[in-house]
Amino acid sequence: MTVAARYSETEEFELARLDRDDEGALAVANGFDLVVDVIPYEAAHAEQLLALDAGALIAISSASVYADEQGRTLDEAQGIDDFPEFPVPIPETQPTVEPGDETYSTKKAKLERILLENGRVPAAVVRPCAIYGEGDRMGREWFFIKRALDRRPYVVLTNRGEGRFHTSASRNIGELVRLVAAQPRTGVFNCGDPDPPTVLQIARAVGDGAGHEFTEVLLPTAGSRGEVGQTPWSAPKPMLVDMGKAERELGYRPAVRWAEALPDQVGWLLRATRDRAWQEVLPRGAEYLEFKYEEEDALIAGLA
Repeated sequence: MTVAARYSETEEFELARLDRDDEGALAVANGFDLVVDVIPYEAAHAEQLLALDAGALIAISSASVYADEQGRTLDEAQGIDDFPEFPVPIPETQPTVEPGDETYSTKKAKLERILLENGRVPAAVVRPCAIYGEGDRMGREWFFIKRALDRRPYVVLTNRGEGRFHTSASRNIGELVRLVAAQPRTGVFNCGDPDPPTVLQIARAVGDGAGHEFTEVLLPTAGSRGEVGQTPWSAPKPMLVDMGKAERELGYRPAVRWAEALPDQVGWLLRATRDRAWQEVLPRGAEYLEFKYEEEDALIAGLA
């Protein structure tokens, strides 16, 4: 189900619930100066957007499309040996994965290429990283919030909690979209917070927001995907994007810093899950977030 919002000069919104897979579903967007698609995923969605009678397009993609000089990508990476060696920070000129239909990133890359090469309508692509904000269906912060609510005495982190995977506040994405909308163009723009935190900083801030203090167990090695101590932000090497292009070309300035936005995110998650199962609030998170308490306890016992 997709929700389309029509905006008028009276600052009122008209919501239309639709299924974008239905033929002609996005016709409601015809005639508008700008269409912003926050959930385009594959080539068919790009073609769907280009079929509209709209003045300009903005599509939210993902920084996961980037590949390093050896062609390594986030999709295939399992640990430090095959994790991409990205420049710090990553500019928009960095190579991307080959467009295709195999993975999340190859599909996003294919979507991007179709839009960027269309030649008919200005089409901008925004590449955020770990998105968060009220209404977030992933809720990565729940990884620590649930542990706090379950009164887990410790938190286990690989790589001493030093890894950094760029966070992207929805408010900062919105500000970047606002600026592109005011100056329609074809091009790619990264979007990341001005103060990307380490995993340890996230764990501490979420614990504080949930009213719980963890004993930190900081493992010296980076670990592999799925191992105890890995989190939704764990990366053995930095994954940080460059915001210079948006600043130069659009005059972009962040709407909020991560340190300011994180308490609001924690507060929203606590309120949203108070009377509902967290899996209902965070359907995407339910697919990915794991709480391996027994394995954590066994690891702690072994260390002790």
